[in-house]
Amino acid sequence: MWSWTRWICFGLACTVVTSVESQVREGEWTLATFNVRYDNPSDPLKWTERRDEVARIVGFYDIVGLQETLPHQVKDVADRLPWMSYVGRGRDADGGGESCPLFYNHDKWELLHHETLWLAVDWKKPGAIGWSADLPRIVTVAWFHQLDTGRRIRVYNTHWSHVSAVAREASAQLIASLDAIHKSDATVVLGDFNEEAQGAGRLALSNAGFTDTYNTLRARCRRSFPSYTTFNPEGSAGGPKIDAIYVKGLNTEWTCVDEIIKKDVFISDHLPVHAVVSWMPPRE
Repeated sequence: MWSWTRWICFGLACTVVTSVESQVREGEWTLATFNVRYDNPSDPLKWTERRDEVARIVGFYDIVGLQETLPHQVKDVADRLPWMSYVGRGRDADGGGESCPLFYNHDKWELLHHETLWLAVDWKKPGAIGWSADLPRIVTVAWFHQLDTGRRIRVYNTHWSHVSAVAREASAQLIASLDAIHKSDATVVLGDFNEEAQGAGRLALSNAGFTDTYNTLRARCRRSFPSYTTFNPEGSAGGPKIDAIYVKGLNTEWTCVDEIIKKDVFISDHLPVHAVVSWMPPRE
């Protein structure tokens, strides 16, 4: 087992961050998904009060999908993590609005290609609204090359409609179709799916051969855990699990959520979900 430490500085204050790799074995690496909550001044913890903690979470992992990030929030996280790069754009036609950026440790992963697609029939049209969703919804797609193994992975990061089961199922089918026509050693789908595991969209991912890391019982950190909690920790244990990490071509070695509290509340209304994974033998 091994680890690295890095200094992260916020203004004049610096802190040492130790990577989760202190708890992973040789050949293992890490993924995470985190709806960080858009910058809403009415929230019990303002973005400026929680952005440092959000950045520390992102900096723990190899590849991280964020959801609901506004442009200044993406910049705030990126500015605090010089060893990480990101890809992604806003869901609006002009590139603004909420995004689903993918952050990655560029010391270990080489970016090969990336694009933003809209979850709609016209999936390459910026700002497109799909099916019966009420807002544009997107998926950020990136191909990465792992420098120490030479293996390649395709990663999707998405945030599905909160109002339409039809749109969620169609979004899953679009992602599954894209995956079926591209070759890689493994595929990952990160996201806030706005439905629990038995929803039609998430079942469509499972039927396409993706495995929710949560379903690997031997790797789960406890019997059950939620992902949507609101900011209030009190009574959150029974909340829904609408955020997840789906994998194909990877083994799940460990999966859990990070529960970070500041000023008596969580640092977002969702908990970050993480997984420690390892490669399966190459796909035929």
